[in-house]
Amino acid sequence: MDRLPGQGGGRYHDIPLKDLQNSFLGLIDVAEKEGYRFTFHTAVQLIRQGLTPDDFLMGDEETLIKFREPVKITLGELVELYGPERFYELCSRRTFYHLIFLGMGVNESLPRLLRSRGFDYISFKDVDYDTFKEMTGGRNRLTTYQKLMGAYRAFEVEMGASFESSGSSVAHLGHVRGEVSDKIGKREMNVLEREFVSNCYDSLPKKFAVEELKGRLRVDERRLSVILKRAEEKGLLKVDGHDVEKLRRAFKDIMSSEYIPNKELVSMRFEEGLSLQEMADRLDVSKQRVSQKLKTTLEWIPISHVKEAKRYLRRFRRFAMTEEAFVTIFEESPAIFRLLDAKAKSGTNDMLEMYTRLNEEQRRNFEQYFSVFPIDDRLVPFSKKSILERVVFENARDHALRIEEVAVLYQQYIDDFFPEETAIGLRVDERSLMGLASRSEHIIGSNGLRVRYHSPDVCTEDRLERVRRLFNLEPGIYHARFIYDLDRELMRELDCQDAYELHNLIKNKIDHPHVIMGRMPELAINVEDKKTWLRHLIGEHSPMPLEEFLGYLEGNFGLHVPSMRSLIQTDFAHHLTPNNILITVTPSISLAEGEWLSSVLVEDIYTFDQLLDAYPDKPELYDKFLNKAVLSTVGYVIRGGFIVRQEFGSGESYFRSKIRAQDLYRIEYTPASRTQTYFKVLKDLETNLEIFRFDEDHYISLGRMERSGITKQEIEVEIVKLVRFASGLGEEYFTLPQIQEKIDSPLFNLGMENVFYERLIRLQDGVNFIPTIGGDIFYFAKEKRAIGQFYLEHMTSEDGLDVHFLMAELEERYQISLNRAKLIESIKERGGHFSPETGKVYRNKDTFLSSIY
Repeated sequence: MDRLPGQGGGRYHDIPLKDLQNSFLGLIDVAEKEGYRFTFHTAVQLIRQGLTPDDFLMGDEETLIKFREPVKITLGELVELYGPERFYELCSRRTFYHLIFLGMGVNESLPRLLRSRGFDYISFKDVDYDTFKEMTGGRNRLTTYQKLMGAYRAFEVEMGASFESSGSSVAHLGHVRGEVSDKIGKREMNVLEREFVSNCYDSLPKKFAVEELKGRLRVDERRLSVILKRAEEKGLLKVDGHDVEKLRRAFKDIMSSEYIPNKELVSMRFEEGLSLQEMADRLDVSKQRVSQKLKTTLEWIPISHVKEAKRYLRRFRRFAMTEEAFVTIFEESPAIFRLLDAKAKSGTNDMLEMYTRLNEEQRRNFEQYFSVFPIDDRLVPFSKKSILERVVFENARDHALRIEEVAVLYQQYIDDFFPEETAIGLRVDERSLMGLASRSEHIIGSNGLRVRYHSPDVCTEDRLERVRRLFNLEPGIYHARFIYDLDRELMRELDCQDAYELHNLIKNKIDHPHVIMGRMPELAINVEDKKTWLRHLIGEHSPMPLEEFLGYLEGNFGLHVPSMRSLIQTDFAHHLTPNNILITVTPSISLAEGEWLSSVLVEDIYTFDQLLDAYPDKPELYDKFLNKAVLSTVGYVIRGGFIVRQEFGSGESYFRSKIRAQDLYRIEYTPASRTQTYFKVLKDLETNLEIFRFDEDHYISLGRMERSGITKQEIEVEIVKLVRFASGLGEEYFTLPQIQEKIDSPLFNLGMENVFYERLIRLQDGVNFIPTIGGDIFYFAKEKRAIGQFYLEHMTSEDGLDVHFLMAELEERYQISLNRAKLIESIKERGGHFSPETGKVYRNKDTFLSSIY
């Protein structure tokens, strides 16, 4: 359908363009900058509701109630931050978001890209294609530019504005300048030619049109023709009709050119490396005179015309190079570095960051110069420990090796890569190697004196906190395998292959007040002595057959039956009857102690950590009071790591009854609710459709839903329909906003937050998901996938992809918001590469290197 004058286009055909003049569109970027969530979709909803900044600033209670509460809070914060007048001014600004309403192909992602690259809406009318191309990364984006400029012009015309084309003023200026004189004087031409060579040449692309140069120099065609002819004669460029190509020549070839004045100064300064004073002394003139003549000479040598200088210019401007390092690494003449130093400003970044931009030969020179070598994207100086890390990285990433195998590989490495006199000083025995491995954060110990490479990057604080949550267990001595089996998915994320590696990871990475690392592979939780704890357990469970007790230790603590049998028969023989029955005296407390315990236990549920932390002045609390016999006298039991009232029976039963009893349940943040059991109950109730999560903190009960007019069966049927529809799209991935646009469902009429529908989709068989800050990304497969894998699957294997364009494409396709820093981090975690200099991401480092050489 054709767009009507004054109306929006496409999906916005119902919006009069005049309504955009007094809208909230100007706040989208402002809100994001200040850390608030205010999306384009929200602004569109307000426009369609007829709500304006005036309504918010001066509206009565009846008007303000039309704004959703989160939106109202955000707008209120921005008013308080900027003041009413500035707030209104910000709303009134025209932005690139206005262009979306024309339905001419501009989507929500393009304004983000333009903002990130420094474009301003007001001055966009003067932006030509080459400027646009350069500012957006140098790739061919003519279609994008034409789409944007077409929408921009159309919108300005619709809104009653008029403006000249970006080239008209330039052409006019050039025409006026050309009319000054028809005669071209030699002095004038020298000035114009010098301006072209010194101020214009380097800023032009390798290939450009004659018209572009005419616009930059603002001269008529006669003068332009002479400038180009002189430049061509000097070998600076090649002219083919209206097309011009800049030429590059080796520094020595340029020095042999006749047009370079004062070549002897250039030779002394750059080839001989003389200082200005030394040159002045040799020529018997003042230092100032030498400096002035050299400066004038250099103006006739554009840096982008010198082949070697152009090759290293970008890196020179980025990194803080020294002449010695430059010459050694690139095997170039010192003259090239000195020329770069004279013509360009050196960067400030550490040269070690340059390593990834070098080819293989340059890398070898780099490693030798700095005495470093790479390990897993790190450059480390030579040492016994770093060499061991290199050997383990190359040979034991996926499978651990015995230390004697590592010792052989270590010896081979130092013999192959170091002179004999150096290798002698680097030799170590197996015992010393094991010591080095234990002190390295990049090596993890495995079972049986084996070691494996382990990147510390996987040990994020979020993952380590999830490990700490696994420690919310009944006090006891645990085999690390028991902790390992509680969350196998977390173990995979931590690249932890067995219980022994987990034991070492906990020992080296996690500090917990109630966990004591025991002899491999055991750890103590809320107990200090193994024998005291065993005596405590025997007191709780006796009389009990020994084999039954050993089965209890294995099932609840993961402890090895043969070793525990041996320990009990040796150290607790006095507790065993001739029939191998464990017996003991039942613990008891006084009346006063019972009254104290009753006054302490007032809540329905406790964790052991919670009580032990609350009463550090009672060292006998665990042994004397927190056992089944004593707790039963005050109405409590011990079940699954909790101390809970007898009527509930267990922590799981307590959580279920409490959650089911409430129509609207808010997620708790108590010690007991920070446990695996609590989250398991929530997940089970969700799976059975007894509760439904409708925002980040709340669940609604099935009963409440049914009173709203929708039954459990209807919910099941509708969710199955949505998932079947998504599977029929033939796409690898899908998101909720995608299917919301394509299918109607009674569920959507409930007006719930996206998290409500996403949680229901998560529960469906065959559907897996990747959580992101902008919402879930779903896919039909059994294996778990990370967000980095999702990004890599949307990248071409041949070349890198601009980060902003990748984000724009994914956000437009899946209609979710993404975070640039998280995107880059996730791609790198999955083996991809990001280049800050190009602003691109690559599937791997080899692809990146191939693209720059």
